[in-house]
Amino acid sequence: MADHARTTPTTDSVPTTDSVPSAEDAPPPFTVAVVGLGGTGLALARRLTRAGLRVIGIDDDPAALVRALRLSPGERPRTLTRFPAGVASADLVIEAVPEPAALKRAVLASLREHRRPGTPVLTTALTTVLADLEDAAGPGLFALRFLRSDALDAVELARAPRAGDAAAARVLEILTAAGIKAHQVGDRPGSLAPGLLLGLLNEAAWMVHDGYASAEDVDTAVRLGCGWSEGPLAALDAIGLDTARDVLARLGDLGGGLRAPAPILDELVAQGALGTKSGRGFHRYEEGAAERRTVHPTAPPGRNVVVIGSGTMATGIAEACVRGGFRTTLLARSEEKAAAAAERIDFALQRNAPPADASSDDTGPAPWTATSDRSALASADIVVEAVVEDLEVKRRLFAELGKVCPPNTLLATSTSSLPVGACTETAGRPAHVLGLHFFNPAPLMPLVELVPGERTSAHTLARARAVAERLGKQTVECGDRAGFIVNALLFPYLNEALGLLDAGEATTATLDLALKSVGGQPLGPVRLLDTVGADVALEVQRRLHADPAVWTPAPATLLEQLVAAQHLGRKTAGKGVRAYLTARAAATVPAAVAA
Repeated sequence: MADHARTTPTTDSVPTTDSVPSAEDAPPPFTVAVVGLGGTGLALARRLTRAGLRVIGIDDDPAALVRALRLSPGERPRTLTRFPAGVASADLVIEAVPEPAALKRAVLASLREHRRPGTPVLTTALTTVLADLEDAAGPGLFALRFLRSDALDAVELARAPRAGDAAAARVLEILTAAGIKAHQVGDRPGSLAPGLLLGLLNEAAWMVHDGYASAEDVDTAVRLGCGWSEGPLAALDAIGLDTARDVLARLGDLGGGLRAPAPILDELVAQGALGTKSGRGFHRYEEGAAERRTVHPTAPPGRNVVVIGSGTMATGIAEACVRGGFRTTLLARSEEKAAAAAERIDFALQRNAPPADASSDDTGPAPWTATSDRSALASADIVVEAVVEDLEVKRRLFAELGKVCPPNTLLATSTSSLPVGACTETAGRPAHVLGLHFFNPAPLMPLVELVPGERTSAHTLARARAVAERLGKQTVECGDRAGFIVNALLFPYLNEALGLLDAGEATTATLDLALKSVGGQPLGPVRLLDTVGADVALEVQRRLHADPAVWTPAPATLLEQLVAAQHLGRKTAGKGVRAYLTARAAATVPAAVAA
């Protein structure tokens, strides 16, 4: 049933095993039949076997049974057989055949004829709701949903309308015995973590397809910028590019705002590049394939840096430059702002943090100053603009920089969401400008996105890369459009999470737990949004949506409401998503009672 699903016995010769435990072995607490030994089913069978459960692996495809037979003794199911043998003796039946609903209905109907009355059945259906399968399956139907079969410590568990409490208790008992944490969620196509994250992974694939950034740079950006343990394209490789493409296509057909699968998925699948299971996908995994990072040229950047601005990003970039050994000037609009910024930088420099470039010959921070005297621009080798995120303000500033800075000064904008070309074209020096996108807090975050314009010279790009490397940063390169890599992936994901909350598809606690536990995220989307700030998220999402080069929905209604109510998250003393939804729910109760 892994590759050729047949639901009737056959007389073909197949390997069958049934290991007999020794007298010293404790009897397994439960017997679980896994029907369908493709990638997902085999991963489930291995996980349950390792946990000490008695597993019966069932498939009508001889090749699938042979693959299971080749597993190590500690992972191989105790019994491998054809359908329907073993179904009647199971305490739990897991259906793990491929996703099309018609196939799953046929298999579930066959299982219903053979499993004991009261035995619950789990389906791995991700794109089909349980209500569409329950008539075929009968009572006791649940869905086991997850993103990756190689990470089964936690799953999302959905319950069909007619599934009883006794069956639910049995399912949870068996999953607990297997060491699998089950998060009980509502029944929706894509579930919570799988659907949300697949949308993000697909957008990462589109970036590579469009030539906007390399697979290496996309994965590096998300690892370092979002704290992921691996990048989104490596995650797609682990899921299987054929599996991800098919699931994305089915979810897209159901609506809900998911973009069509990136064409590069079809191209790689046609080449036999399915991800880790085939040894190559977006990355290479063949034996002996070493991880190599592309080495880009650098050029001497110069020593004098002027950082323009006095806010959090400006002071953070200035601190990083001082620690990196650059002679640094922070240029503020007034002496009062310069003094306040200098106090913050001085306090930060006195903390016991080592310089960013530990290999530098410098023994301590370089000379630095904070001032409102714009004559500092006349001797600048590098200028980093970090003023308010307002296009007209930036354009006026770059017009000034083009007039007063030396001819070879590197002019960089630290914009996080505006097009670099639009910000910098007024300088009149297209070869010398680019984007240097730092992440907050700039002294600590290890990533810098390099965003060259259409006419940025190779020498300017090499100098900018040298600046970042001297600060101890790792760089990625991408095209010039709103959001660059990290923000263009992160904020639409947060926006979609708010849409789920607004529709009542999940609670804030359930959503965060599912994304952390099942999705492997360092922070759930609710907590992350409260950390970033709803106002920041709204502004970025608006700019992403307005850029014709970026495919992303309009800001979620809930995001607009959060900002209007000044529930911005951590910056508003805890008034964030949870507090807003709690207050909104409380306000609707009296109205409902009165009605």
